[in-house]
Parts: sequence; C-alpha cells; structure tokens
Amino acid sequence: GTYLGIGYEGDEPQYILSHVRLVTYTLDELIFSDMSKQAIIDKETPLLEEKDGKIGYNYTITDIERKYGYITVASKRIDISSGKITKENAKTILDKQLRNIGNVLENFVKQPLAQTQYDALLYYFFYIGTDKIENSTIIALINNKRWYNITDEIQTNIKRNDGKVDEYLAAIKIKTSKMWSYVPGF
Repeated sequence: GTYLGIGYEGDEPQYILSHVRLVTYTLDELIFSDMSKQAIIDKETPLLEEKDGKIGYNYTITDIERKYGYITVASKRIDISSGKITKENAKTILDKQLRNIGNVLENFVKQPLAQTQYDALLYYFFYIGTDKIENSTIIALINNKRWYNITDEIQTNIKRNDGKVDEYLAAIKIKTSKMWSYVPGF
C-alpha cells in the first residue's frame, strides 16, 4: 500500500495505510511516463530559439552538438544548425533530459518504486538539479524505507533567504508531493 496523510495531531502528521497496493519496480526497470513529461510541458514554455546556449526545456547544448549541428535523441537527429527547433523537437529533447535524470537516479536509489513515485522524482530533480540527487534527504528517506516522511520532506525548505515563501519552488514541491502520493483509481 501507500501511506496517505489524514491530518495532524498537534505537530505530528497522521497517516493511514491505503488498501491500494502499488506495484514497484527496481529503477532499471522504469522509464519516465507521460505523467512527469506532461507535468513539465504544462508548466514550462519551451525555447524554440537558442538562448544563452539553451534550447527546448532548458536543455544545455553541448560543444559537440553545436559543432555537428544536431542533438541526438534515441537515434533521432534534431537539427540545431539554424538555432531553432519545433515544439515537437523540444518534447523529444525533454525525453533525453528525463532519461539522463533517470540514469543518475539509478545510481543512488536502492529501493523499488512505483511508476508514479519515479515520475515524481524525475519531475523534482528536473527543477532542483541532478547534482542534488546524491546528497538528497529524499533519496536517503527512500533508501531507509521511511515512506511516510517523504511527502513532508519534499515540501520543506520553500523559503528564500529573505524569509518569504518562494512561490515558484513551492508550486514545484506541491506538484512533486501530489505526484509521489498519487494512487491510480483511488
């Protein structure tokens, strides 16, 4: 099953174990689904013209890709020689970005996950950065099977240095938490 938050008793979150069983897989058996991809597409507007070395959904063009004038995604070449791409090409490049995040996650997540949980991690680290995966508290909680603490941890640290809530980051974390806790058909 999965833990569902039902409220607080004082400062302590209260949970119930749902009757829905989530099918889990080792990370090498998972690939992103439309859930993570569509969540990014719904939130972002792709750069269809190169700007500051980036294109699509904030993809950084490598020197090799620039030299040869194309980005390769799943044996498909996307021409970038003109500095412009289509919206469909931006979505294809996003596939590459999500696969790369998944490859990094495979090195650090040791517990099996449900598809929705994997998608939540892809979405989260797309915004937070793959450099944060190795030392992430969320990854540590997963590896220690502290399932009931994960959604709370995802939603922490949403304030800027000036003490005000960072609305952009808060929205990302709330969406991630909802994706993590999503139980199909429940």
